[in-house]
Amino acid sequence: MLHVQNRRRHERVSFTCPVVLKDKTGRVIFKGRSADLTPCGVKVVGPPPAAVSEGLNVWLEMKVPNPRPNGPRNRVVKQRGYIRRITDMGDWKSVIVVITENDLSKSVSPSCL
Repeated sequence: MLHVQNRRRHERVSFTCPVVLKDKTGRVIFKGRSADLTPCGVKVVGPPPAAVSEGLNVWLEMKVPNPRPNGPRNRVVKQRGYIRRITDMGDWKSVIVVITENDLSKSVSPSCL
């Protein structure tokens, strides 16, 4: 049996939260939910319509639980990135977004993971 080495640089962590992808003008191009994330990216799944294409620069907005005991229950984490890959999953789409600025796992509280 052929053994294929895993080429991923970071481990994926299962994490689900609402996600919106916007183009650089602020127009919403895709709405969905995160499936998993790494320090440098996130997998988003959602239904069409999707005005996304590979290589497109996007703003990723994730609505994550607030780690503070007081205040709003959720907060929005905004990151800049680009779309690496788009895959059809039946009626839905899977969009892989690579974060270009900083470590995504530091923006999302470890207590959420």
